[in-house]
Amino acid sequence: MNDNANQTSISGGNVVTPTAVVENGTVTFSDGKIVSVEAESHANPDIDATGKYILPGLVDLHGDDIERHLFPREGERVDTAIALDRCDIANASAGVTTKYHAISFEDVPDDNRSIELARRLAEQIRNFNSETGARVDNRLHMRCEITNETAVEAVSQEIKSGGDLVSLVSHVPGTGPLASENTLAQRYDHPDGELETSLQALKTRRSGVSEAELISRARGITELARSRNMPVASHDDGTAASVDNVAAIGVDISEYPPSHRVAQRATELNLTVAMGAPNVVRGGSLCDGPDASQAIKDDVVDILCSDFRPQSLLSSVFIENDEPLKDRVLRVSTAPAAAAGLYDRGRLECGARADIIIADPDPSPSIVRTYVAGDEVYYSA
Repeated sequence: MNDNANQTSISGGNVVTPTAVVENGTVTFSDGKIVSVEAESHANPDIDATGKYILPGLVDLHGDDIERHLFPREGERVDTAIALDRCDIANASAGVTTKYHAISFEDVPDDNRSIELARRLAEQIRNFNSETGARVDNRLHMRCEITNETAVEAVSQEIKSGGDLVSLVSHVPGTGPLASENTLAQRYDHPDGELETSLQALKTRRSGVSEAELISRARGITELARSRNMPVASHDDGTAASVDNVAAIGVDISEYPPSHRVAQRATELNLTVAMGAPNVVRGGSLCDGPDASQAIKDDVVDILCSDFRPQSLLSSVFIENDEPLKDRVLRVSTAPAAAAGLYDRGRLECGARADIIIADPDPSPSIVRTYVAGDEVYYSA
């Protein structure tokens, strides 16, 4: 054990820092902060990580997996507090130490999304912290459907109440990821008669907003968010021109660009480009989007998000792609933390917040222990 009872040392594993992989290294932390990272192992550490990897906690800027805990199957609705707790456990076990729950502020034919539900979730997430039983740092990512004026008003109020990240969404039928009629129908899958009526109403409502009005709403949300030092993302921008538009109003992050050209343009404009870790793990997009692995090779991806699968973040780290392990780790820790303005975490360095995970890569990547601000929140016996 350590001479200092307030310190905890993890030793013997491969320590991944922002600059190198240190074999048989040691990370020591105390009072929620990392106090040392050493290139040697200790004889009697508190935690023996021999054969494992010691990584910074994963930072997920976009995860909507809470929806699967709320609605585990058709017709079943789980209490919001219980669903959030289960989602929290799942993320701790996946090595996610900072979680941005991507909550959709929109009313669509899909009964599982509504502005009212989004408001309730936003309040629950704001009140869910370590004192109320949370294991990881749960944060609010507000997805604002700007074709819906009510959604814009609701998100504006939520920004004032306190949030952590906002993204601009403009799912206009016939553009971007909704370019085809079949894509729209698959996205909002209801019984045929109900689907046809609902889709027509949706198309009429979303297509009836002028481009000038959409830009005005986007600018208003962006200015409000930035006045509170809140990062702003734009989601599913369909063309390079649309990326130009959001960059001009001060957007910081380009989420899930639907083509390589859009990702390239966002990179040229110095936007942080986010794609899905499931895309990397799967080996391609589910929605005819760009292959994230190829986009990484082309240097047009900065961060990976879990989307709906928090386990995919860790898995992406251990998929070989001819780049150093430290760079793969950076994409799910240091880089998303910086994009969110959280410079206190996402790296194993002296003085950083002690968000630390121990990962076992064999036979498939899994988490052995998760620490959040120095507190152990998950342990796999």
